[in-house]
Amino acid sequence: MGVLLFAWAISAVDMAKVGGLLSQMGFGFFAILAIYGAVTWVDTIAWKYGFKPEETGSFKLWQLWRIRQIGEAFNTITPFGTVGGEPVKAQLLKQRHGLSFKQGLASQVVARTTFLMALIFFLIPGTVLVFMSDFVSDTFKQISLWGLIIFSTMMVLFFLFQVTGGLGKLTAWGARIFPKLKQSGILRQLEVLDSLMSQYYRQHPFRFVKSVGFALIGWLIGLGELYFTLHFLGHEVGFFDLWIIEALSQLVRVGSFFIPLSIGAQEGGLILIFSSIGMTADMGLAVSFVRRIKELVWVGMGLLMAWAMAFKPAKPNESLNG
Repeated sequence: MGVLLFAWAISAVDMAKVGGLLSQMGFGFFAILAIYGAVTWVDTIAWKYGFKPEETGSFKLWQLWRIRQIGEAFNTITPFGTVGGEPVKAQLLKQRHGLSFKQGLASQVVARTTFLMALIFFLIPGTVLVFMSDFVSDTFKQISLWGLIIFSTMMVLFFLFQVTGGLGKLTAWGARIFPKLKQSGILRQLEVLDSLMSQYYRQHPFRFVKSVGFALIGWLIGLGELYFTLHFLGHEVGFFDLWIIEALSQLVRVGSFFIPLSIGAQEGGLILIFSSIGMTADMGLAVSFVRRIKELVWVGMGLLMAWAMAFKPAKPNESLNG
């Protein structure tokens, strides 16, 4: 599906014009990389607040950032709905910093929740701006509204599932239906994971709010990245249009989470978004290619860090002093 969408996107534009736009980036591309680097750092801070206070003493922020980049690289290149790198993060936290595998996974579920909750807060004003725009078609307006409603509803239910111990209830039901599973210990492990998550929300609500806040800052910095991308491509866009483009593009990425790299979906989505607000399809594809190059550079960095870490065993006391 992704390949077909990508082929359609290529056929829908003038590639010579797209190439001409990309050639205008020049050294501006390094500015885009730097801005995205700031986003990764803020997102790491958001993840740190997803741990309990007593757990954060086992690592330093830059060490958590490095683990995050390695995990995100695997998230990007694997077809597992952007969760392919989560076990990698949990295993590195266990090997390098002495946290249990379940502690690492619990922090990531919390971080993923705060990350997507912050996205909802980012999408709400974006959707309002979509409805206020005279350029966006009624079809796009309805799609954006229903996309926000469905996404928000699913996230609220997922949040309540964690807070109320829904996983523990499911495991208890599974133990009654399949007694052998209880004997294997798998359900017991899931109960521990459920307990870690629900305890976090009950005992540390302000850390959860801080995590959402930093994640939201990351989304807002993304507006700056889009502004400078368009600036270096030779096009100036107003603040409201920036928010509309970014909000709609993130809805596309959320809807295409099952496609590795959102290949094709991002390209096609940006072409439609830019066309719907009166800009050229060529510009939409050029923005997508800039994002692709940026993503590949950071994925490459993450894989290089993973390779280097694989050849540098953890010190015996590393998990104790971080």
